[in-house]
Amino acid sequence: MQPVRGFERPVLQWMFIAAGTILVATTAMGAVALRRLHAEVEQMRAADLNGRVERQRLELRLSQEQSARESFALEAARSHASAAGPEPTLTLTQGRLRTGAPPAASVSAPAPSQTILLRLVLPAAKADPARRYAAVLRGWSGGQVVWSRGDLRALTIEGQAMVTARITGDALLPGAYEVALSEVTAGGAADTASYEVAVAAPSPAVR
Repeated sequence: MQPVRGFERPVLQWMFIAAGTILVATTAMGAVALRRLHAEVEQMRAADLNGRVERQRLELRLSQEQSARESFALEAARSHASAAGPEPTLTLTQGRLRTGAPPAASVSAPAPSQTILLRLVLPAAKADPARRYAAVLRGWSGGQVVWSRGDLRALTIEGQAMVTARITGDALLPGAYEVALSEVTAGGAADTASYEVAVAAPSPAVR
């Protein structure tokens, strides 16, 4: 093999060595920076996951605390209304797919202090009492949350699997609503079913 002409000069040899050293150092620094960037990305992903888990835990705790407060309030309302007759029920089933128009009014507006047993028919054929559910009532158009309840269980009523909760009439003002039912698990909440209901405005008094 013939030597490269001119490369026998020491200056060129040292320049070549210096360029190689710089190239190796630059490559090593790039690899270190890439590893650091990858570690930062993984830390950000872990922090985001932990944040979502913590948010779900806080939401579940808030729902449970709200359910406890509502239970006391509803029990008090039931005791005051026990002399007025049997407790009315509102049974909802999954119906049509959501469209651009709200559902037609099918429920009369109850009195604000009236206690109502809300019954949500599950799409499954069998009730599993080991499962826990959460229900949220929100406006059909704006999506604002009107009422929510957690730590609900499935029951078999009249041969159908249902999730029941008590609600007062002040949460069912005239208008259209959507009820979202989700199953609460250790990993979070999973959508189970959605229901629609519309409350009719009271008829004007005849003079």
